Amino acid sequence: MPVSRSKNTAFIIRLTGTLVSTALFIWLISRQKWEVVFDKAAGIAVWALVLAVVFYLLSYSFNTLRWCILLWAQGVRISFWRAYRLNWAGNFASNFLPSTIGGDGFRMLAVHPYTGRKSVSIGSVALDRLINMAAMVCLIPAPLMLFGSSLMPLRGAQGSSLEKQLIAMTLPLGLHKLIQKYFPKVVSAFQLWSSKPWALVYAFLAAWPSNLLPMAATYLLARQLDMNVTYWQVIGVQTVTYFLSVLPISVNGYGLREVAYTTLYTALGSTLEQASTLALVTRFLTVLSTLPGTFWLTSSVTGAAGLDETPEA
Repeated sequence: MPVSRSKNTAFIIRLTGTLVSTALFIWLISRQKWEVVFDKAAGIAVWALVLAVVFYLLSYSFNTLRWCILLWAQGVRISFWRAYRLNWAGNFASNFLPSTIGGDGFRMLAVHPYTGRKSVSIGSVALDRLINMAAMVCLIPAPLMLFGSSLMPLRGAQGSSLEKQLIAMTLPLGLHKLIQKYFPKVVSAFQLWSSKPWALVYAFLAAWPSNLLPMAATYLLARQLDMNVTYWQVIGVQTVTYFLSVLPISVNGYGLREVAYTTLYTALGSTLEQASTLALVTRFLTVLSTLPGTFWLTSSVTGAAGLDETPEA
């Protein structure tokens, strides 16, 4: 009963967080001129949209490489392409599961036929997530320099105080849930990989391009929208939105990420229309880039074919 009650509470929190943040974003964009938004979106060059998707796909490749390094260090016989498909399917599943880490549970299940050990299946995904977060933590100086130690001195921004309160309220609750979910798994994973320190170093190095490439895509699209922002500023904004998105308080960060985008970019001098258009276009392209994962979603869970594959670079 307590477990069931806890799951129900977590579901209510995620549902409420998603609905509130989405409603807030809808209210926010209702204040702007839609014809301006459509004009700005239509003004993005096709080559820029294609290049942005390429950046996202390359990012998934480095995400997969980071995960493979951890798996291969434990002697797991899985090819890069097979792991890429599992990762791709997990990214697609994240579009419908709690926060951006919802797909991690799918990956743990899908990789188990290749590992044969729950400790490796769960540990590799948990450690992969932690290493990626560690790389993002290194980028925290960017938002600190841009927005100050509180991350939200947005008195002059067009964002409402309600937006800031939403972000401030969700942080403590989300962090508690995140730590509660991952800490035991990470401790066990570190014990398992402690004899393979080289794998942790290489995985950490692979985490950098996997994070910087999507930021490059956002910067490219922002410049296409005539937003006067630097790549450093994009890093600052995306670092904040990343940590908001991974908190298990909404489904894939829907609404919450968009509210943060509009609030932070307007604080940097962009118009509400520009910031909202960027939030919508980047959301659409990230979802679009995960669509091929649908082809392997079912087979990744049910199929254990190809277990005789050898690791490949």
